[in-house]
Amino acid sequence: MLTDQHHPFKVRSADVEMTDDEYQELAELDRIRSSNPVLDAWLQNQEQAFPIWAQQHDGDWDFSPDSLERLEDFVRSRYVSSDQAWEERGSDFLQTAAWYVGEVHHRTCGTQWQYHPDSATADRAMSPFVTVPFDRLFDFEDEDGIESDARPLYTPVNRLCGILDADGGSLITDIDIHTPPQ
Repeated sequence: MLTDQHHPFKVRSADVEMTDDEYQELAELDRIRSSNPVLDAWLQNQEQAFPIWAQQHDGDWDFSPDSLERLEDFVRSRYVSSDQAWEERGSDFLQTAAWYVGEVHHRTCGTQWQYHPDSATADRAMSPFVTVPFDRLFDFEDEDGIESDARPLYTPVNRLCGILDADGGSLITDIDIHTPPQ
């Protein structure tokens, strides 16, 4: 982060420019989304549920990117359509699987879990997501120049449902979104 000499109240990095107040507002939002009781409870519940989940869904769940292919195959064999998965997105199976996917991103790419605590009442479809840490805010640029925070947000439960679509992509290549474009 650099302070522009001509505009001491502006923060800039590369082609991104914002006021110090805007930067502080983003930092506070990041803090709220990263550390809150709703997220902490969800993470704790999923971490506690994982050993039983892993035992029930036999496999080497080692938090490696390669294990995502097995998880993807497992999800595809369990659900006949993305509609069915979306209907069951709150199930214990998908919630723990989502935690696992997010943990692979977290452990492999250094992402952090986030969730806006107001989302539970405002939008029940909102789920915990992972993103790169705030200190990498300026590594990602918004192509349209609209968003001051262009860090990728990755919502694992949405991706688990989305991989069932014909053009759903792959959980393994999803990890690439955490690397800024060159």
